[in-house]
Amino acid sequence: MVLLLGMTAMTGCLFTVDSDRDTGDSQWSDHQVARIEPGQTTESWVRTTFGEPERRTEYEDGSTVWHYENTSRVDTEVGLFLLFHIDVESREEQHLAVEMKNGVVSDYWVENRRH
Repeated sequence: MVLLLGMTAMTGCLFTVDSDRDTGDSQWSDHQVARIEPGQTTESWVRTTFGEPERRTEYEDGSTVWHYENTSRVDTEVGLFLLFHIDVESREEQHLAVEMKNGVVSDYWVENRRH
């Protein structure tokens, strides 16, 4: 019984968890996105706040959608000394689309994807 308790106590000391987060270059906060006001926010403000878009889509009606991406990767390692080791990687992507017409934001949306 004492041996079993001792082994159980030692197991707790040999259990490891390590997690690393890696974020991409283009990052924005929810606070920045919340400041966008359709009909009032200008193209200049969007460019200053979020930078140049990763891509643009232009439509026949004269509107343009600017696309931005946020990507982060989390790598978590869990292990029990000499018994097992698990490596779990997850990736989260956020896509911000800002639609503009005549130099003013007309709409925007954020899509979240988790892999």
